[in-house]
Amino acid sequence: MHMKDNLINFLYDKKYFINIYDEYIHLFNYEELVSLSSKKIELKFKEFNLVVNGSNLFISKMLPNEMLIKGIIDKVGFKYE
Repeated sequence: MHMKDNLINFLYDKKYFINIYDEYIHLFNYEELVSLSSKKIELKFKEFNLVVNGSNLFISKMLPNEMLIKGIIDKVGFKYE
């Protein structure tokens, strides 16, 4: 394994992580984009759904398991099913 891979494994929990800042959210290891609008974005994780409410929301970076959501964030919540 390369040093870069070791560092990434150390920094990123394999399960998931969610970093919330003033005007963006950085997510890692989501499973599926459930819904997308400028007022609400919902993502499926293994154990819950993450719901982001706000205005002018948009996805500025989207990779197979990583996402960066930007906009005015009013509320972040979890839905357990």
